[in-house]
Amino acid sequence: MRVKYGVRDPDFPDIPLGGWAGTIKEVHQAQGETTLLVAWDRATLRGMHPIYKKRCERDGLELESMWLGDEDLEPDEGTPVAIEQPTSIVTKPLSEKDQDDRVRMALGLTHDDPLPEVNHQNLLTYHRYLTRNLVFPFKARYEKPVGWAKRIEMPLTVTGLLRPDECEIDEQYGIIGSGRAPEERVDFPLAEIEVKGSSPSCRMVRDYAYWFRNWR
Repeated sequence: MRVKYGVRDPDFPDIPLGGWAGTIKEVHQAQGETTLLVAWDRATLRGMHPIYKKRCERDGLELESMWLGDEDLEPDEGTPVAIEQPTSIVTKPLSEKDQDDRVRMALGLTHDDPLPEVNHQNLLTYHRYLTRNLVFPFKARYEKPVGWAKRIEMPLTVTGLLRPDECEIDEQYGIIGSGRAPEERVDFPLAEIEVKGSSPSCRMVRDYAYWFRNWR
């Protein structure tokens, strides 16, 4: 079967589906309506717009197939046709209220981009963002390692970030912060401190820790 020209993706109205072709895998009927699960052929998968692929990855949507109404489809007679392409991509603005979007802001991405994995280059980008935007000092708590297995929780005043030339920024520890504990100066992985304040700086640290912990 082939999608009729003029049909648009039900999730992304700026993505046209005309000319997409594939095989019917399932049929569902309910309340007088018929929907069909179409598994896209290789030509369709190759011809999909990159933005559509990004959005599927970002939102956890199935790329290889889609449910469509029977009125959206027509028989595929085997004659190659051009896949309809978007004429205007509408990217949703980044939202300060969405944690994923705030991470995208820090990494210089758009809402259409999936959150990237933690690697050296992305950590450097995040470090530059935090260096420009964090306001020091602020309060936190940190579990300091003592020996092989013991950890001691201590109050901490965060006073800055170590520069990349002062430490190794890697996927194991990430960005390294510096601060004052009750009896000593201490350096620590920024993702391992606990901040409970409502200030923009505290929120930025929580956003960074969320990304670092979940996309390594």
